[in-house]
Amino acid sequence: MLDTDEPADALAFADLATLLLLDVPIEETGAPIGGPLPDRGFENLGAYRAEIDQATGILTVQLGVGTDEAFVRLRAYTCLQGRRLAGVAADVVDHRLRFSPDAEPERTDEET
Repeated sequence: MLDTDEPADALAFADLATLLLLDVPIEETGAPIGGPLPDRGFENLGAYRAEIDQATGILTVQLGVGTDEAFVRLRAYTCLQGRRLAGVAADVVDHRLRFSPDAEPERTDEET
């Protein structure tokens, strides 16, 4: 049984988790930066996740590491570049961005 405050807490955590899954910049309070998000639906959420998983898999080969380390490297690059995770994953999958175990990630001429 949940007490009277726990359902509200659970909904707040679910909202925050959704924002993180959508790779939305959030404030310290947990609110999206720039106010509420427009209703874009969730029809493409699975496609974004699949591309992120594909990019992680590609990085396991390029870097010779496990999936956890590959995902950490993908997120770190995303943060350093100030880009969205879905965009960087798309660049990796489309071979516009290549990671190397010995050097900084390298962009190809095709990257825009």
